[in-house]
Amino acid sequence: MTVETIKDILELTRRLHANLADKLKCAAKDAQQEKLRMLLDYLSQHEQELSRAIALSEKDTEKAVLQTWCAEYFDKHPFKLETLGNLDFANMSTGDVMRSLLAVHDRIIDLYRYLSTRAEVSSTEELLNGLLALEQHEIMRMIRDAEKLEDL
Repeated sequence: MTVETIKDILELTRRLHANLADKLKCAAKDAQQEKLRMLLDYLSQHEQELSRAIALSEKDTEKAVLQTWCAEYFDKHPFKLETLGNLDFANMSTGDVMRSLLAVHDRIIDLYRYLSTRAEVSSTEELLNGLLALEQHEIMRMIRDAEKLEDL
């Protein structure tokens, strides 16, 4: 996928979360350990909600903001959905699952942070800061809930 505009960024991150949700859901079916299965189910639902939230953000955003160019980030930091194919969540420990998921979310957070600091229009900056806050809040929530599951 070629990423050149904010609309492309939203599509990329929406698809990333949707792909993660599908991968986690499939892994939950294959997981042998009950705790791991519960964690994967929870994370799958959570990623699906993030995908939906990003899709709604795109719907609510002005067309001019969506058409803002932002390709320079990807020249320096390639971002490929295909790398998710290498993650075998069903055969990981719960800690490894969370570390892998955190790494993916950190890339998204870095992307939003980078773009928001370079936004030239306040409406673009507001959108990116909102998405940045959403990602940061949701990864903290997932980590907190995963820790609660570990305590069971």
